Amino acid sequence: MSLRSLIPMARMATRTSTTPRIASMTQLRFNSTVVSSTPPASLNEGEKHLYSKLFEKFQPTKLIVEDISGGCGSMYQVEVISSAFKDLNMVKQHRLVNETLKEEIKGMHGIRLTTKATA
Repeated sequence: MSLRSLIPMARMATRTSTTPRIASMTQLRFNSTVVSSTPPASLNEGEKHLYSKLFEKFQPTKLIVEDISGGCGSMYQVEVISSAFKDLNMVKQHRLVNETLKEEIKGMHGIRLTTKATA
């Protein structure tokens, strides 16, 4: 057995349950081009609130809302792909989302945004 073949095995052995996942279960289940106005049942109350507000405002083709604070609602990761962002640069897209979630953001530690215009 060569050293090269041992390296991947060593990496696998050192992974623990605290190793960050590449995608959350919410992202895997709801990472489709069909977005419903009804928030997915797997979302917590804070995620559902943000999802509904963003869906109503932007009618996105893709919408992912994830509480990345461990469930306390202090930090969210949000991805919105919408035609409402057409011809807007990223700063203007983020400003629209920030304005939409203005009151909610006041109670958060932070928000991680990814926005894109539909092609």
